[in-house]
Amino acid sequence: MKMSIEKKLFGVIADDFTGASDAASFLAKTGNRVVMVTSNHINNINNCDCIVAALKIRSVKAEVAIKQVNEVLKMFNELNVDKIYYKFCSTFDSTPEGNIGVVMDYLLELFGERYTILVPSLPVNGRIVKNGSIYVNGILLSDSSMKNHPLNPMWDSYIPNLMKPQSKYNCYVINEKNLDTINHIKDDKFYLIPDYENYEDGKKIALKFKDLKIFGGGSGILEHFCFNEISKHNPNEEQNKVEKAIIVCGSCSKNSALQIAKFKENNKTIKIDSLELLDKRVDINTLIDIVEKNLPNVTLIYSDGIEKDMNSFSKHKDFKKISNLIEQLNADLCVLAIKRGFNKIIVAGGETSGAVILKMKYNSFLIGTSIAPGVPILIPLENNKIKLVLKSGNFGDENFFDKAIGG
Repeated sequence: MKMSIEKKLFGVIADDFTGASDAASFLAKTGNRVVMVTSNHINNINNCDCIVAALKIRSVKAEVAIKQVNEVLKMFNELNVDKIYYKFCSTFDSTPEGNIGVVMDYLLELFGERYTILVPSLPVNGRIVKNGSIYVNGILLSDSSMKNHPLNPMWDSYIPNLMKPQSKYNCYVINEKNLDTINHIKDDKFYLIPDYENYEDGKKIALKFKDLKIFGGGSGILEHFCFNEISKHNPNEEQNKVEKAIIVCGSCSKNSALQIAKFKENNKTIKIDSLELLDKRVDINTLIDIVEKNLPNVTLIYSDGIEKDMNSFSKHKDFKKISNLIEQLNADLCVLAIKRGFNKIIVAGGETSGAVILKMKYNSFLIGTSIAPGVPILIPLENNKIKLVLKSGNFGDENFFDKAIGG
């Protein structure tokens, strides 16, 4: 049963936690009061324009993903959400077993839409779609450094190819010159993939397809779909002074490696030896003691995986176990830091961010100002004295960590 709310909200379902904060940042950028939730508790959700649900379904079985999406939709129904955006990575979850096609098919069928658009672009971060293919900083996705991602190797760049093993329906590539293609498609259901290379493309796509009930793609286009000229919420109003901060990095991306190297030049870092962690020779209390002794300076803790050849390291017999241990160590560190009075937690890496948030058990967050495109400050509604920053490994410039400390 719906709550007695007349106002209609814009809802986002994100397939991971950094994707959710990424989407939320673009919605907040245009004056919306945005709340991000990690569960279906709606007690703290009021007086907002947009709601973003953060799930962790990129690498789960299809039936698990659909079950979680369905729970979110029940919550959205109660909150009077009338448009839904499925946020997935702008570089696509490109394993054939991925859930992008599965979830989009489910939404298309559930809402009775004949078609919708797929727009996995984020031009401000160098991710664009041209002629149906994804490019990262001018390079085809499958030729970029992401082709060796240990969990989701980017095996193709052409979106119809990426969708084919995941979806029941065809994809059609369109641009300004062949928009009338839609009128000639005979399929019962299908997807459209428009060119999206810059900010202006985003505005045109949003205007053309604004009447659809569901959409899917990256975060960039959200500021065009949900521009708020009335609310003009100021995210600075809720932010508090930071006294103690810590950075943990579970990402092994090339971009994160550059950011760590830059931070090392003038700051303290601690490298976690993955084999020592596997042998239970890493003590969390010793780590946090070192971090505290370095205050007021901020310490960065990172995994030695970032210095390894991921092609070979991902074949290690204990690779998945090591990855899980690193995630859990970072999550435990962040929870322990909060218990010791730290009030700013900066996390790099999508899977790591998910582990941290789940361990903290905060359910809802107000979205503050952004440190970088797609990386906002999160303020838990259950504890508004804390600032959290969750960063996808490939987001931010080389000075990101210094900016995050000062933000």
